[in-house]
Amino acid sequence: MDIMLINPPYFSPDEMSSRIKEYDHWIKGGNMYIYPFEPPLGLGSLCAYLKEKKFDVELVDMVGLMMEEEGLEKLLLQKQPSVVGITTMTPTLPSAQRMAKLVKQVLPETKVVLGGVHPTVSPESCLKDENIDFIVRGEGEKPLEAILSGKFNNRLQDIPGLCYRNSSLRIQNAAPLIEDLNFLPLADYASLPIEKYIQYNKNLRGLRGISMLVSRGCPYFCSFCAVHQTMGRKFRIKSPEKVVSEMRYLKEKYSLEGIWFKDSILNLDKKWFFAFCSEIKKEGLKISWQYNTRVDLVNEDELIAGKEVGLVQLDLGIESGSPGSLKNLTKGIGVDEIQKAVQIAKKYIKVAGFFMVGIPGETLEDIEMTFSLAKKLDLDKYTWSLFSPLPGSALYNDLKNQPAFTGKIKELETIHFTENPYSFCNVPDNKLRETYRQINEYFSRGIKEL
Repeated sequence: MDIMLINPPYFSPDEMSSRIKEYDHWIKGGNMYIYPFEPPLGLGSLCAYLKEKKFDVELVDMVGLMMEEEGLEKLLLQKQPSVVGITTMTPTLPSAQRMAKLVKQVLPETKVVLGGVHPTVSPESCLKDENIDFIVRGEGEKPLEAILSGKFNNRLQDIPGLCYRNSSLRIQNAAPLIEDLNFLPLADYASLPIEKYIQYNKNLRGLRGISMLVSRGCPYFCSFCAVHQTMGRKFRIKSPEKVVSEMRYLKEKYSLEGIWFKDSILNLDKKWFFAFCSEIKKEGLKISWQYNTRVDLVNEDELIAGKEVGLVQLDLGIESGSPGSLKNLTKGIGVDEIQKAVQIAKKYIKVAGFFMVGIPGETLEDIEMTFSLAKKLDLDKYTWSLFSPLPGSALYNDLKNQPAFTGKIKELETIHFTENPYSFCNVPDNKLRETYRQINEYFSRGIKEL
């Protein structure tokens, strides 16, 4: 086998099973972070692309399969891949490192490549792990193709985005962005335990659906986000015709009722959005769909056009009800704009919101403001997270230079959007976690005020 692509787990299978039992009401209330169970569409794209290039590829979704390390070991021995590619974000780095170690124990000659957001922003620290041979920075399709083709065996420095060790560390800039996303095939959903993801979406969003990614890049400068490190700031999106064709394929193949666009901002290009709605109408595609956007990009004409062709929900990055916290997050929005955007959207469709507590500089009063605003907005779904510093983000860079936080942000295994044991704000650790729990209980059960 040429390459095995691995999606490492946040939690062990036992922990995942326990979380879904304990927090089922949070999930139904809309919290997408408490049980991180979304198809790895980045790996799915890599898998489809490499298969199109005639490579022998296996995608091992350890999260979706609830796979233990023993199961991965058996697969490695069975498939004997020449290369193993592991994707990782900051919270999954320790897990990815364990998988890399397992690969080297089982197949010492197999090359291990690490990709994703964390390796992109911190390649030097990742290459200190002797079990990791290469880092791919940025979009991975072209670099992996170059590695597998063998054309650069003696000239690794010519592979864009590839970092490695020789006599010293060789760190290169991220691979050039793929300008035309129509060039990429649809993610390889068939390589995933797709029915498990569909059922989870039904529990979370109330319809038999699955997520899609059709764009890359974000031009905004939110201080808590690091997505620009891998996807760049230049926004690129597939053509409306290609997106609608892919939606139809997924609907028919998996008997779907709905699609959730996981893109950060689906409607950044207004002309594209209206063309997309027109294409759905022209093709007679009957399917529900929902998308993410910024508060300041909510547009009434777009909502009207979208609702006519199946739009049922808008997911908004609200984050906070504190003016000070919104300023610290460099969202470029205010509380009045949030309220106005939600009021407009609720006239036509359901509205969900993403919120965050524990933002650096916050006091309990700031969190109370967010809680109060969330109640006032009366949304259909709520996703609440604890602030977690992500390498590559502006807030992470600020915190790592502060002695009080330097040690905390290095303990990556303990930091998760819902399980962070540390406070990076002015609310004590225990009080912040308890407040976070109470907020989630309120919006999932309505049983307790703060």
